[in-house]
Amino acid sequence: MHSSRRTDESFLADQNAQDWAAIMVRASIVSPIDIDQLLENANGLACKQHGTAVFPTLEAMPVMRSFESKDRPAIGVLLDDEDRRLSDAQAHLMATRYAALAIEKECEVIIFSHQNNAGFERFGFRVERIAGKTESDRAACVEQLRRFWGIDILI
Repeated sequence: MHSSRRTDESFLADQNAQDWAAIMVRASIVSPIDIDQLLENANGLACKQHGTAVFPTLEAMPVMRSFESKDRPAIGVLLDDEDRRLSDAQAHLMATRYAALAIEKECEVIIFSHQNNAGFERFGFRVERIAGKTESDRAACVEQLRRFWGIDILI
């Protein structure tokens, strides 16, 4: 990761830093209202059944993602939301902190969540869902996501 000592000019010229700053501006406690239940009867596709998660074996996956010089390193954030979704107030606070981390460390932040809607999507974060019925399936899913994004640090 790059040095955190930057001038104002270099910060303003860095489009990635400006994108993360925009996420910080958009971060608010206000959350969209879930209207899916209102639409279920009108839309036959709005059913409650989940699809099946199918994973290739880890041995079939590339060992590491290849990076180009313009790519920024990624840090993964594994949310503790297996049992229940984080509250909107928690998501707001954490989104602000993760966006500040991305600006300071000049990296990308990828959120790993067990929920279909983690609450970070509305801020503009990349959110990956951890799928699998067993603990080993979920661990394999996390490992595949780490390999895909080239994540060495998972907090």
